[in-house]
Amino acid sequence: MFYFLNTHGQVDPVQNDYYRFNRPTTSLRAEVSQKIGLNYIRVNYGRPNVKGRKIFDGLLQYGKIWRLGADYATILDLQNEYIIANDTVSKGKYALYAIPHKDHWQIILNKDTEGWGQYTYDNTLNAYEFRAPLEKAPEFTETLTIGFMNTSLNHGEIYFQWENIRTILPIKVSIKHKEMIERDINIALGLDTVNVAYKYYLASEYYFLEKKDYPKALEYIRKAIEGDIKWFYSYFLEGEILAAMGKYKEAVEAAKKGLGPSKENNPEWHWKLNKAIKEWGEKK
Repeated sequence: MFYFLNTHGQVDPVQNDYYRFNRPTTSLRAEVSQKIGLNYIRVNYGRPNVKGRKIFDGLLQYGKIWRLGADYATILDLQNEYIIANDTVSKGKYALYAIPHKDHWQIILNKDTEGWGQYTYDNTLNAYEFRAPLEKAPEFTETLTIGFMNTSLNHGEIYFQWENIRTILPIKVSIKHKEMIERDINIALGLDTVNVAYKYYLASEYYFLEKKDYPKALEYIRKAIEGDIKWFYSYFLEGEILAAMGKYKEAVEAAKKGLGPSKENNPEWHWKLNKAIKEWGEKK
C-alpha cells in the first residue's frame, strides 16, 4: 500500500484506503494546526454537514459514542506535552471521540488511531477523558468545524462547533514543556551569534507576558535596547514592564524615547505610545 502525506506529514486516510480510491468524499477531510508553546497541535478530521437534519438528540443520540467527525478516526496530534482542561497529556497521537449529552460532551482521547469511526471504538484504550460544557454557537454551522481560538504564547482553546452548539477545551503548556521553553531561552541568550539583542527582546516579552517576572523582563529589554533594538516597540515594552511594576514616571520616559522612531516609521505605534504616555502620566 502506498502512503500519501499532506504538507504537514499527516497521513490522509482516504488516500491510503485501497478500497476507497482517492476521490472527493461527502465529508471531506480537513486539517487544522496551531503552535502553542514550542510545538504544534494538529487535528485531522472528516467534516460532515447538517444537510437539513437534526444533529444532536437526532442523528447523534445523547449518551452514545461518536467519532467526533466522519469516516476515519479524528486524529489529535500533540507534538509536545500539554495540559488539556486539568489533565497533563503526553506527547503523541490520539483518536478523538465524544459522547454528546444535553448540557455537555464527554470528550475522549483514545490510543487506537487506526480505527474506523465508532465502529471499532474500544473504551479499554481510552487514555484521557474530559467533561466539556456546551454553549450556543455564535452562528449556525452547517459543516462540523474544529479550530483554535484565544491563543497566546503558552495557551489557547480548541473548539468543536456544529449545528447550533459549541464546546471548548482549554489547552496550555505543561510544567515540563514550560521548562523546555525557559531552557531554550537560556541557551539562545548564551550563544554568541547574530541577533542577540533581538533574542533579549523576545525573552523579555516572554517573561513579561507569561511569567510575570517583571525584574527579569526589564533586565532583558534593557539589554535589547543596549544592543541594536532601539525601536518604538522595544521602548513601549520597557514602558509596559515599568508600568506593571508601578513605576509610571519611568514608564513615561521610556515611551517618550519611542516617539521619534515611531513618528517616522509607524503612525499606529506613534498613536499607541502617546496614548500610553497619557495614561501612565495620569498615574505617576
